[in-house]
Amino acid sequence: MLDYIRGRVVSKSPTRLILEVAGIGYLLHIPLSTFEKIPNHGEFIILTQLFIREDQIKMYGFATVEERDLFQMLLSVAGIGPNTAIAILSGSTVNDIKHAVINEDSRALEKIKGVGKKTAERIILELKNIIKQITTSMPTDTDVGQKAFISDAVMALISLGYGRSVAENAVREAARKLQTIDNIEALVREALNYKA
Repeated sequence: MLDYIRGRVVSKSPTRLILEVAGIGYLLHIPLSTFEKIPNHGEFIILTQLFIREDQIKMYGFATVEERDLFQMLLSVAGIGPNTAIAILSGSTVNDIKHAVINEDSRALEKIKGVGKKTAERIILELKNIIKQITTSMPTDTDVGQKAFISDAVMALISLGYGRSVAENAVREAARKLQTIDNIEALVREALNYKA
């Protein structure tokens, strides 16, 4: 299973990214939230999710663990395929979607293109408890800047060869120890001390 790809940005649009790795161009379908985080050129690390059906193979890309996790959760909802899940992620932020689900705000979800009343209600019904559980197990620090540091630190550890789950646990533990995160270097340094 592909977890991430590190390569040179060849081209990007709000829905697609082409990364070149060792002379091979990888086409990834991305949400708008990921597009906004990708540089116009240079090297970039993107988290991936492979989707295989009888008639097609598609790879989806995400700039953050939170985006990919929500994409995977949306796929578990009856009637939602990868294209709809990407459209949902493109239509709102991860935090706003989670907030709408936890607060059973189907109207907020219905504002997203492609999400009708029944789909919104299904998302709430099937994901509310999962998202609540994940939210309560996350570090108590919810500052947006600190979340960005946490996401970047996870990607840094992955690029150093750590598996995704080990990297996430290491960074989560480091964030708890540091409590206040002023810079990514300190967070990564602390995370490197983590013993799985």
